[in-house]
Amino acid sequence: MTVRILAQRRELAGPPLASIAGGLVAFGLFARRQATATDPLLKATLLKNRGFTSGLIMGLAFFAAISGTAYVLSLFLQQGLGYNPGRTSVALLPLTVGLIAAAGACMALIVKLGRTLLFIGLLITLAGVGWMLAVVTASGTATGEWAIVGPVFVIGMGMGTCFGILFDIALGDVDPDEAGSASGALSAVQQLAAGIGSAAVTSVYFARLASGGVQHAMILSLWVVIGIVVLCTTIVPLLPKKAAAGEQP
Repeated sequence: MTVRILAQRRELAGPPLASIAGGLVAFGLFARRQATATDPLLKATLLKNRGFTSGLIMGLAFFAAISGTAYVLSLFLQQGLGYNPGRTSVALLPLTVGLIAAAGACMALIVKLGRTLLFIGLLITLAGVGWMLAVVTASGTATGEWAIVGPVFVIGMGMGTCFGILFDIALGDVDPDEAGSASGALSAVQQLAAGIGSAAVTSVYFARLASGGVQHAMILSLWVVIGIVVLCTTIVPLLPKKAAAGEQP
């Protein structure tokens, strides 16, 4: 039986590993092409800009963490609490409300606070994820519906704060003639991070699910997210202090 299970796991792992290998090869070819192109999509000088490259790294990490968080929250609500997809959507509405509210408020604060506002957004995100971790640790699959409203809303607030200003801050030291290339790179990183985050955090979730159950899978996933967001806080001092002049209201 054990041999059969191991064989099945190897068989299932084949396509994902092949996809990863193919992606790495494609990325290497793309990087080589960009290094030799006369008019590359990403200007080489941008990679020498500490503020911009720090923004790229932080954007990749933060958007990956948040994408993964939203995914495992949905899994926990359905697998752990027994919600159907419709009820899960309603339970996650506070996430959207918090995101919209914070994003709107940040537009008036970015000029005054600059990258400090981004740091505040990360702290809010940590508070929400930490609160959710405490709820899941204490109640597990017996978590009540109202118990998750607060932490989900706070997570949304942190997301909205960072979503609204991260790229504006990252472009703060970019020359106007490089702004188009820089904006495109940041947008591409956001899309890439969404895929990476969903895959990475849910991989942690399902790996733990098989051996520890839904509660432990969720706890470990949230700790991974906390670690990534803490890492993001260490990158903030490397970012430009203010947003690009054209991005400020």
